[in-house]
Amino acid sequence: MRRLILGFLAVFLISIPALSQEKLMVVYLYEKGSKHYQKINDKILKNKYLAKRINKHFNFYRIEIGTKLSEKFINRYGLEKTEGVFFIDPSSGKVLYKLTDLTKPCRCANLINYFSRKLYKKGIDPDRYVEMAEKIRAYQKKVEKDYLF
Repeated sequence: MRRLILGFLAVFLISIPALSQEKLMVVYLYEKGSKHYQKINDKILKNKYLAKRINKHFNFYRIEIGTKLSEKFINRYGLEKTEGVFFIDPSSGKVLYKLTDLTKPCRCANLINYFSRKLYKKGIDPDRYVEMAEKIRAYQKKVEKDYLF
């Protein structure tokens, strides 16, 4: 009887990781000496709210273009060899959204909010979401109540 209980417990513990969903991947490809690198770092990665959201919902990779790791990601997921932020579903390898215009870090922040809430599974268009968020100036102000939730 004890072996049977231990067997069920072992099967249960082994199956838990299989039942959990994989986190989406966010790949930030940047060029050496990029003018956007510091903006993304300061406005997105150092923002305590966004950093917490990124760690909880995404596997985040910051990769310099021209390295072996960047070549691996570019070839594996069919990414462009340009600077940008790519949201990737790791189970299918599909690029859900790519943002190559990094002049507005708030757009990247709004996309992080969009994908962390899994709004793409609810049929909400990411471009429409970003448009609505930019109308209320989400992530352009430092007041947390101005964010689009």
